[in-house]
Amino acid sequence: MLTALLVVTGCSAARHVTEADRLQAQAAYEQAVAALARREWATALTILRRVTALDPDVPVYRNALGLSLLQLGQPHLALVEFQRAVEIDPGYAEGHLNTGIALAEQGRFAEAVAAYTKAIALPRLTAPDTAHVNLGVALLNLGRLPEAEGSLRFALSLDPQLAAAWYHLGMVLVASERRDEAKDAFRKARELAPGSPFGQAAAERLKALGEGG
Repeated sequence: MLTALLVVTGCSAARHVTEADRLQAQAAYEQAVAALARREWATALTILRRVTALDPDVPVYRNALGLSLLQLGQPHLALVEFQRAVEIDPGYAEGHLNTGIALAEQGRFAEAVAAYTKAIALPRLTAPDTAHVNLGVALLNLGRLPEAEGSLRFALSLDPQLAAAWYHLGMVLVASERRDEAKDAFRKARELAPGSPFGQAAAERLKALGEGG
């Protein structure tokens, strides 16, 4: 499970757009952000299609459109929007991060690693812990276990309360045949978020490793 990011500031100037169009797009975008916050993905998608038609060259609008598509299970279409966002603004870190997520959801893990690495290198990245977790997951899927472990441990150095990082670290340690360390990581994930998907999955992994409860 990966985490996509929506950042609602930092719009760049659009091209070939009237001031009226720009103002209308900004107002509609605020409505879309509210819909995303309510998890009304289809509503947000409808609004954001109108927003990007009015003002097509604003990276955060493209990013938000991609996010709604991602949540609706269309990573291939989301990828187009995220890539457009970073084409408009190559320094848009969240666009690179979400590009990586859309690629990973299509099983394109090597390309996802490249996108995450770009995001991490940019100073405007607002959630480096999330980026490092997602990078670690992609590296795990590629079998690059030492690098995956390093990325996940770095994420935990930024935020030790990340259940997702502890869970995936446990998976890396299982694959590395370090069962006792894996159990410790799964226990931590379960302790931090027992009712979450990661906490529940960690509990199942612990059972598979011979630990009850």
